[in-house]
Amino acid sequence: MPTVACLHHLDRPVLGFMGDALRAAGLDLDERDLPRGDPLPALDDVDAIVAFGGDQSITEIERHPYLGAEAALLREALARELPVFGICLGAQLLAHALGAQVRRMERQQLAWVEVDVLPAAASDPVFASLPPRLPVLHWNEDCFTLPRDAVELLSRAGPGVEAFRSGPSAWAVQFHPEVDANALDGWYAEEREQLTADGIDEATARAADARRTAALSPRYSSGSSTFSCAEVRASRLKPWNTNPR
Repeated sequence: MPTVACLHHLDRPVLGFMGDALRAAGLDLDERDLPRGDPLPALDDVDAIVAFGGDQSITEIERHPYLGAEAALLREALARELPVFGICLGAQLLAHALGAQVRRMERQQLAWVEVDVLPAAASDPVFASLPPRLPVLHWNEDCFTLPRDAVELLSRAGPGVEAFRSGPSAWAVQFHPEVDANALDGWYAEEREQLTADGIDEATARAADARRTAALSPRYSSGSSTFSCAEVRASRLKPWNTNPR
């Protein structure tokens, strides 16, 4: 059975819709809680890597030695063309590993935004089946530039890159395709003070979540949506199924 390494960075690790889809695809999940001291996987032991989000910052990578080690692991995985998919912090780590700049934004971005699929996505094995415009959830403070030779796949909803592909088998998204209602409840509880300080109204944000997740949940859960299915086929990671129903 193919094995996907799931690299976690949050106090409460979240697999969400991504975990449901990975398991539905018949994949074995090797979860690593890096802040709590779990070792990084050996690349010879896994078929793909999903690097999830976290509240750490690449701008302070020296404070978190495991992030530097993870960036080196992702760089080696890229050299081997091992499939990699980065989400939020994971995307920033992938961009950093590729030499792009990661920087702090003026204020936290917590919002559902609409993004457009760019022309380059038409030939991408993962993004080609996406609708022309789609809603995505941002919950981030940092953003990043486009790595050299990477292909930008979605329009930008803020000062940084939304999504890119590097080489034949590495993808990164700044938004959160994995987050479900349980994950959101935990995030609001943990970050209530910071949200208030940033001028973000929780009730308004939760209302937007309810509208979006109610519409997207059947797709995520089905294991066949463009936002839910991650599967390894011939040692290639497809973060989203290219045959949505």
